[in-house]
Amino acid sequence: MPVAGDLTSMSLPDVMQWLGQARKTGTLALERARARKRIFFREGRIVGCTTDNAPADMLGQFLLARGRITEDILRRALDRQRESGRLLGEVLVEMGAASYEEMTRLLRQKAEEAIFGLFDWQDGSFVFSEKEPPPEGLFPVDLRVEDVLLRGAERCDEMRRIRSALPDPGIVLRHTETPPPPQILRNRMAWRIYMSIDGHRTVAEILLHAHGSEFIVTKFLFELLRNGLAEIAEAPPRPPAAPASTLPNEPAAELEPAPADLDSLRRLLEAGRLEEALDGLEAAHRSSPADEAIRRLLADAEVAFIEKAYKHFVPPSRIPVPVRPPESLTGERLSPQEFFLLSRMDGSWDVRSILQIAPIREVEALRALKRLRERGLIELREADPAAASAERQGRAANFG
Repeated sequence: MPVAGDLTSMSLPDVMQWLGQARKTGTLALERARARKRIFFREGRIVGCTTDNAPADMLGQFLLARGRITEDILRRALDRQRESGRLLGEVLVEMGAASYEEMTRLLRQKAEEAIFGLFDWQDGSFVFSEKEPPPEGLFPVDLRVEDVLLRGAERCDEMRRIRSALPDPGIVLRHTETPPPPQILRNRMAWRIYMSIDGHRTVAEILLHAHGSEFIVTKFLFELLRNGLAEIAEAPPRPPAAPASTLPNEPAAELEPAPADLDSLRRLLEAGRLEEALDGLEAAHRSSPADEAIRRLLADAEVAFIEKAYKHFVPPSRIPVPVRPPESLTGERLSPQEFFLLSRMDGSWDVRSILQIAPIREVEALRALKRLRERGLIELREADPAAASAERQGRAANFG
């Protein structure tokens, strides 16, 4: 019988320690903010990990963050993967982006980072099912739970220090006059993060631009602050304090409205009011992350919105183009996702290409593109057939 719970009542280290000491074999499924990970155990040892619905943890983003591939190479590799059905790592090796030995090493690092990244989760739900086998094609690892817990505890301590210095993703950083040391210049990932600091990007925007995990990127930003290579240029304003209640026993105001009941949300979905349904279902899912009925309905709503968006709002073959120069957007209130998507619009990449390389969930990226279009910040143009043909020929010449 599956064992389920909430990470706020039974912590991840407690769950993993139990699985290790009991020498369990099976699958630990974890979910937080719609991201899902599965950790596979064999006789108490960790033998694999998969990630779903979390683009930032996927292989392509992992390789982009480390400077092993470019966004254009990733886009082309994903096109080939979609046509062939092969694993992305195999496609990249075939394209010459990495040797087999390099890809094997990178896949191991990526699997371990996905496992240790769970220690950044402060909440979420879990289900452990015995005897569920790992999927075919899973890259194997072999880790002792004791070693994972030790490194996880060290990571948690580091994250506490980082969050004390960078408590808000809306903080803006800028370079100081201190020149970067040679080791930053030689490390492609470090250089990418360092150059992401421009005095305008927030920490949240730097995370997207660098394609890295929260821990790795913010740890490097923390070290830059600590060593005087960067400084805080702007901190987000504090929210105004809530007015004191005139009634001594009056409850505090809620941060967001209470989730609507499931029947009401189902009716919104059936009526085609998809974004209202999505907002309500996301709130309900945050309130009850282990509720399977909410999870299924939310998944249905996301699929319906994606289908409608591609058909009516943002066709995948259209070219999104900003209608105003970047310097004129400083007064616009843009989310980190909107800012990232705008930064990748160069007049040649279509919607599908931009979404392929974005470290953003598909439904969230489509909603952001829809907002940008409705606000008149972008327009969607028809692709130029001649340009598309030339690009295909260049692609064949470079990677054929």
